[in-house]
Amino acid sequence: MNQQFRLPEPMVLTFGERLADECRVQGLRHVSDVSAPHQLLDSSGKLRSEFSFFESYVILIPPGGEALRDDIAVNVGDERCKWAYVPDDPRSIPAAVKSAKRMWIDEIARLDDIPDPGPVKLFETGFPELDQYGLRLTTPAFMPIVGPYGSGKSIFLRQLLINLWRLHGWRFLLTSFEERVKPRFQRDLRRHLIGAVEETWTVQDIDRADAELNRAAVFLRRKRNTLLDVDRLIDRIEFAVRVYGVRVVAIDPVNEIDHQLPRGMAKTDYIGNFIMRLKQLADDYNLLMICALHPPKDGVEKRLQKSGLLTLNDGADSANWGNKADIGFCMWRNLHGPTLLHIDKIKDHETMGRPTLCEMIHDSALNRFRVGRIGYNILQDEEDA
Repeated sequence: MNQQFRLPEPMVLTFGERLADECRVQGLRHVSDVSAPHQLLDSSGKLRSEFSFFESYVILIPPGGEALRDDIAVNVGDERCKWAYVPDDPRSIPAAVKSAKRMWIDEIARLDDIPDPGPVKLFETGFPELDQYGLRLTTPAFMPIVGPYGSGKSIFLRQLLINLWRLHGWRFLLTSFEERVKPRFQRDLRRHLIGAVEETWTVQDIDRADAELNRAAVFLRRKRNTLLDVDRLIDRIEFAVRVYGVRVVAIDPVNEIDHQLPRGMAKTDYIGNFIMRLKQLADDYNLLMICALHPPKDGVEKRLQKSGLLTLNDGADSANWGNKADIGFCMWRNLHGPTLLHIDKIKDHETMGRPTLCEMIHDSALNRFRVGRIGYNILQDEEDA
């Protein structure tokens, strides 16, 4: 809508209808409960017409609601938003709205101009042994998973996605490049949701699992007879985040994207730029951005050595996978040993745990992993065996 038709009086955005009602009692005319931030948008990802009439918005949040505030601002536009904490005395709400701080000043800002971020939140993985070890995830974060074909990284990734949905309600986007959503993805994700072998599933089990998948997941498929390049990938991820409220993005595998190197650019610089675009998207929308990728041939040969340790720097084409990761995993299977998970990169050891090595035990009936031994001494034990 053209700027001249927007109302100069701000729309007040709250979390919870009770607070919205209190704002109206205090004399505020334009108030809306936006407890589900992505519902501000229509099916095309644009701001709904009932919200687009306003010149500006004031987001009222309780302490600890900073992440929700940021979700709103990125959908509406930082430059049109102000924010304030909900005052203890409801009679002070109009004053809080009037004195609200701007979400965005400029690229150059004073400390007081930058919105308070709120406390850092940490999240369990849903793998009991890793959670007990102290591993924690946070958002936004960029998380590569490096592993050769057949190492189990896709199995681990889908299991992690379901864990995060069940534990934290994080809707996820999963790319479909090498395999079809139906029947392969559907069958594997059903296994994690039902928790029983396929032969025992009832019609009710399947219906419940599929209904939950419709709430939990969206899928990015390649259009027929077209290549999916990086620009299209970024555009489609942003659409899924804005329209469906996606919190976790799983690109599996990155190698299947149509990577077109600009003339004269080195491959390692190109990969670095690609990673930075994904990290910026994760930062803007508070996402967990996961990229599964295959290592080059020398990385595969390294993991076949009986005591070899795969690292993020063995990732395809660039050490940027290791340098730019916030959290990073590697998976492989030694020639005569178990499947191993190397938690190679943790950006904050004080709160998120420390790097380590894990033995992953595969349940072939459910096509899922559980964690066995933990510690770098696993490699020495394998060498001595």
